[in-house]
Parts: sequence; structure tokens; C-alpha cells
Amino acid sequence: MTVYVPPSTGNIPMKKILIIEDETIISFGYRLQLERMGFDVIGTARSSEEAETQLASLEPDLIIMDIYLKGTKTGLELAQEIHAEHPIPILFLTASTKPEIISAIHALKDCQYLSKPINSDSLTDMLQRFLQGN
Repeated sequence: MTVYVPPSTGNIPMKKILIIEDETIISFGYRLQLERMGFDVIGTARSSEEAETQLASLEPDLIIMDIYLKGTKTGLELAQEIHAEHPIPILFLTASTKPEIISAIHALKDCQYLSKPINSDSLTDMLQRFLQGN
């Protein structure tokens, strides 16, 4: 019997990640990829309201979020609210290339983005930077 051992994240302890993505299949794909990389996906949310409910009880080390969500708020609005209470880094994974969206992401503290479709190597590099505090 072969036992799967996730790749090491170096000397950095496994981190807890919350995924906020309105497309279930995309969210599931992210979850699988992150778990294969050795991360602990502690929850997923499809809407801003689901995310707020989960954040009331979960303590993620990192949030991976889309810009466009189901619910009353965009990812940008939700990120502003999250950061008003908790200094959780956020990685936006978005298909949007609108300059105003990219500028808004850069204006938020502890937020970065990657463009969809996500390149596995780029995601790995970005996650390592977050984990190392850069």
C-alpha cells in the first residue's frame, strides 16, 4: 500500500486556508491543489455571506478569494471588511484584468493577486511568499 505524503513547505508549519470562490468546481480544484501542497483548507465559501459566517468561527492564516462572488459584496468589499477586524493576508485569484480592479487590490494591505487560469508554479511561488511574510 502506498501512503501519500504531501510535499514539505520547508521549515514553515502547515497553514490554514479559507477559499472564497463562487464556482464550486473551481473551489474544489483549488482545494485539491492546496492540500496536495501540504496546506490545510479549513473551509470554503461561495458567497460573501457564507464567508462572513465562516470567518466568525474559523481563524485562517490566509484567504484565497475571487473578486466576483455570489451575495451582496464583491471580494474587494469583503476584503476591506475582513481587514478592518483581522490582519489576514488575502490572495485574489481572478480572471479580471480591469485596471481599476488591479489598482484596488494593490491598494489593500496584505493583498496580492494571480490571474486566472492559475499557473501551478505561480500559485506555489505566491503561497511561499505569503508564508514567509513577504
